[in-house]
Amino acid sequence: MKLQVRHRTYYKYTGLASLSHNHVCLQPRSTDTQTCLETRVDVTPEPGTVQYDVDVYGNTTARFSLSQRHQSCDIIVTSLIETSDEQAPLPSSHSVTDNLQLLKSQSTSDAMMAQDCRLPSPYIPNSDTLEEFIKELPLHDQSVLEYGQQMMEHIFDTFEYSSGFSNLVTPLSTIHAARKGVCQDFAHLAIGALRLQGIPARYVSGYLETLPPPGQKKLQGADASHAWFAIYDAEHGWIDFDPTNNKRPDRQYITTAWGRDYGDVTPVKGMVYGGGGHSLTVEVDVTRMEEYVLTSAEN
Repeated sequence: MKLQVRHRTYYKYTGLASLSHNHVCLQPRSTDTQTCLETRVDVTPEPGTVQYDVDVYGNTTARFSLSQRHQSCDIIVTSLIETSDEQAPLPSSHSVTDNLQLLKSQSTSDAMMAQDCRLPSPYIPNSDTLEEFIKELPLHDQSVLEYGQQMMEHIFDTFEYSSGFSNLVTPLSTIHAARKGVCQDFAHLAIGALRLQGIPARYVSGYLETLPPPGQKKLQGADASHAWFAIYDAEHGWIDFDPTNNKRPDRQYITTAWGRDYGDVTPVKGMVYGGGGHSLTVEVDVTRMEEYVLTSAEN
């Protein structure tokens, strides 16, 4: 299935900005379950150059600067992705102890990332909250993937999705106490609990195709970025789980980037000199494509 993603980030300043530096992490990856056929980055006002890099975890990023005076910055990333129509069943896996023993003997890029993803990270430090949370779902003799699925189900069953409840600096203690949050919170909570028990887990950012109610037209700009977690099994590699929707990602999911936590895969970040206050508008459209056509940024 082919899906087109159009992700617009629009900054409007109350005054004139003299200079801004921007870092964009929105180009979908090519993986075992998807192929990124094309991506285009359009920026207004137009920068002199856009430099593309690959970070330590293999994510493609774009960097540009606006050195002319400007009162807005409009970034549109448009991508065409082909996703796999079939999802493999959850494979059998090893115990936590055996999985870590196998991991020690591996030196692939996936294994090296798994070692990073056993440790606390800036957005997911060890905490009393995580210690309390894992008491709700004790790890006994489950395999790492069985436990990952149980973690996904537990968060879905015991937490409420509440758009707008949290922001980037809301601590996991608040999420745990309120029993609600958004996809980023649920991914961070699961990852922290898994790591605390010796299971390598990473943060995955991307998109999910949403469909309108029967008989209704899909609203433009109504989609959103999404996030979930993945567990490293030393025999089968990284396996993804979505606790927000209680399902393993399928062909309606698009993976953009992965890292230790949100900080590694922030969609757009940077700095601006001058400009006064600012407002931010984000619009996302995920569209199922009948033909291989990448629409223009202006459409």
